[in-house]
Amino acid sequence: MDRLSWLHLGSMAGTCNDGAAMIVRRPLRSATPAGLGNSEAARAPFSASERLAIAIVVAAVIGFCIYGFASGAPSTVGYVLSVIVIGAGTLWLRRTVVPGPTALGLALAAILDLAGGLINVGSNVLYNASIGPYSQTLGTHYLQYDHFVHAYVSLVVTFAAWSILAVPRLATHRRQDLVILTAGLALGLGALNEVVEFAATLAHHGAHVGGYYNTGWDLISNLIGGVAGGLLIGRSIPAAHPDTARSG
Repeated sequence: MDRLSWLHLGSMAGTCNDGAAMIVRRPLRSATPAGLGNSEAARAPFSASERLAIAIVVAAVIGFCIYGFASGAPSTVGYVLSVIVIGAGTLWLRRTVVPGPTALGLALAAILDLAGGLINVGSNVLYNASIGPYSQTLGTHYLQYDHFVHAYVSLVVTFAAWSILAVPRLATHRRQDLVILTAGLALGLGALNEVVEFAATLAHHGAHVGGYYNTGWDLISNLIGGVAGGLLIGRSIPAAHPDTARSG
């Protein structure tokens, strides 16, 4: 590799590192000054699992960012930026400790998403990789990476939304309502992802277009993951009426 190539790679690494730093710059402050408001002061310290998950995401963002630019992947900026924005937003909303499996599950979701959009398998991206026969009736392969990732991400996002947004409100809201809202949030984010993919498709002149079948199966996979997450939460959390919780 010549000197210009090394300089270019070094520049890409610096850009990717700056982007990844945006995820953790504010939420990982070691101390909370006394002058901050109640919402900032009430933020729980990060657990060891959460810190590990954040480190994994930062490393993944930097690594895939460098890989994407080096390999000329046209969707590098979109995928990396989406993970940075979602990661920063998650940390901003977080006030209580997220369970270790959920935090690490989110880190894995980020890796699967980045890999699916930036790693090439043959002449296409990993998201379109499949195993087994193709169904003309269904318009898809029976086992496709895209379907698995969409269902998994919706599942883990439902768990994360429950931990971050619903658990702090269990004492004042009905459990069933919160389960429906968290599952609905996961489905809404999945639909937003389809909008982002459509915008990227227009920007890249139809690269990796899946058509109506692709979008439809993405939404179905999101639905399976979100509903499964809601059912698992509903069955594992004991019911408690708001009036009972307040009186106790």
